[in-house]
Amino acid sequence: MSDPVAYVSTYRIKPGKFDEYKRFYDQLAKIVEENEPRLTAFLTFANDDFTEITNVHVFADSATLDSHMDVLGEKMRLLPGDVSAVMRHLEPVRIEVFGTPRGKAAEMDKGLEDSGVPFSWKHRFLGGFTQPK
Repeated sequence: MSDPVAYVSTYRIKPGKFDEYKRFYDQLAKIVEENEPRLTAFLTFANDDFTEITNVHVFADSATLDSHMDVLGEKMRLLPGDVSAVMRHLEPVRIEVFGTPRGKAAEMDKGLEDSGVPFSWKHRFLGGFTQPK
């Protein structure tokens, strides 16, 4: 088994786009829950005035993250090279990555980082655990 991978990503919600984003996110969360039993955590939090959100996504390992990327592509038509569906609602503030994404996730991260989104990386997993469902 490979090391876990986690993302903590913060986005500004574009003015007037919260309700539209919330509908998009509700659909996304439903698809993820129905199709990704190995995903450890898929959480989103908003600030008090609903102008900023932070996602906390935890994957048991790189294979689980790769599967997640496949589900997003197949069910939501979200592809690593095209995140325009998400960016209709959001502007990236920062993305923190814990662990080492591979495959399509690494491709998506590189594209976002190359476009100027601030990234921080902590690649070295020192230990810990998650509880099974």
